[in-house]
Amino acid sequence: MNPKSTAEKVEFAKQLVKLGLPYREIQEELKRNFGTGMSNTTLQKIGAQETEIAELKIRLAQTTNELELYKRLYYEIVEAMKDKIK
Repeated sequence: MNPKSTAEKVEFAKQLVKLGLPYREIQEELKRNFGTGMSNTTLQKIGAQETEIAELKIRLAQTTNELELYKRLYYEIVEAMKDKIK
């Protein structure tokens, strides 16, 4: 199997894992589309990576929101201090 089809196979497996299909069904789909399956350990690693990515996206969104809040508070404090200095 060439590297391109290997990458396509992994990407296809990621999509199936995201859909929440059982490993048995994923194996069947991989065999149907690529002629071979993939180890369940590899599928578990893909699932763990996808879970971690989803969790990190949530944390990034929360951190971005917090940063915006802190920026807004900072500028409000700066403006308040400017008014007191005058």
